[in-house]
Amino acid sequence: MSQSLPRKTRIGPWLRIKWAFFRQLERLSDLRGNNTRGQLSLPKTGPPCPALWVFVSTIGELNAIEPWLRQLTQRLPTQRLVLITDHAHYRASYEARYPSAVVCVSHGHHSDAAALGRQYPPDLLVVAEIPCLPSDAPCRFSMAFVIEAKRRQAAAVIINGWLYGYTPACRMDGLERRLFGRDFLRAFDMVCVQTREAANQLILAGAEQSRLAITGNIKFDAMTRTDWRPELAHSPHLLKALLDAARPVVVAGCVTSEAEQNAVLDAFCIVKTIHADALLVLAPRHPEVQERMLLLTQLLEQRGLTTQYRSAIGQSVIPANCECLVLDTMGDLRDFYAAAKVAHVGVDHNVLEPLGFERAVTVMPGWNHSYPSFPVYQILVEEDALLLATDAASLAAHWLAVITAGDMNQPARSRTALNNARGAVERHFAAIYPWINSLRLNPLDIH
Repeated sequence: MSQSLPRKTRIGPWLRIKWAFFRQLERLSDLRGNNTRGQLSLPKTGPPCPALWVFVSTIGELNAIEPWLRQLTQRLPTQRLVLITDHAHYRASYEARYPSAVVCVSHGHHSDAAALGRQYPPDLLVVAEIPCLPSDAPCRFSMAFVIEAKRRQAAAVIINGWLYGYTPACRMDGLERRLFGRDFLRAFDMVCVQTREAANQLILAGAEQSRLAITGNIKFDAMTRTDWRPELAHSPHLLKALLDAARPVVVAGCVTSEAEQNAVLDAFCIVKTIHADALLVLAPRHPEVQERMLLLTQLLEQRGLTTQYRSAIGQSVIPANCECLVLDTMGDLRDFYAAAKVAHVGVDHNVLEPLGFERAVTVMPGWNHSYPSFPVYQILVEEDALLLATDAASLAAHWLAVITAGDMNQPARSRTALNNARGAVERHFAAIYPWINSLRLNPLDIH
């Protein structure tokens, strides 16, 4: 492989003019109460130092790219890892996963990007999975960060790229996409996407074919957990006690809609009639939204299930009379799959996490083809590697079959399908090798 470094993308004069115009509009928006202004949360620790900027909107994206990111930080030990998110409630989980990283919370205002650049000037900008176009996904990563990184002569890459097809949430976001959609793509030195379909869409949107690679989905490489043990978990004492108790545990993760929550709870009540000591570990999406949690509490009370909330018990052992543990915290779910006898994953979410522990996994219909979870779901359904349920009765039937008799065929089928889909980490590093190699061979002095 060639050792020469290709030409980095640059911010040209016309883009600078457009950006100056957009900043004036942003200032007018500030006067009207722009909700992206003044949202920067950035710990200042010491003098400015060279950094790796990685935009990971949620825990889902962070989990998806973890094997690639771990290797990246090992290859570039002299650059400070800066994790950028637009969701403040993920900070603690990010810091627990990467204790030496700086976590920056921003809603995308240009002043945030400038402040981050002064404190942690980037050598490399990484956008993890989304967005591949401005305001294309349910997160906010503005052109400001790309321009700031390029102004400081950083390399820039998109990894595990995916297109949601979202409509911009507000007038300013829509204007940003119209003004900078093509520029956003062309500012990246390499765009790595999961599928040929995504690649074709981005080429139509203005991506340079020579700077685009189809590298597959890193999630397939992220799911193996053969080295997992309780002491490495986010809640080690609690999980060890749960494993030692050997209760029949059903872990239902990312259950979002009320209809699916009802189905999961009704199915568990059926299981309880046969396995009285069964425990449901239920992880709703967005537990920070009070209205959702109030509704879930009502659903649990209607069924008379004795419930504990993860946030209330700390590291205490789950009481023996607890029938449902609600994970109303961030960063716990993945480890709890290790305690599952059988797992359920909510529609449009990551089925690979429980499969990493070789657990049988149930799902219900209604998956959205535009979500990045869909290609994984589709592959596994085609390979008969997931247990499909349409209602509470069929869901309970699957759970009872696994709890009572076990199911070695399902994990075996999923293992075969997943083995065939791995290798995205290596393909990503091959695609961005010149940029990584340049930083690794010529590290900046940091004292």
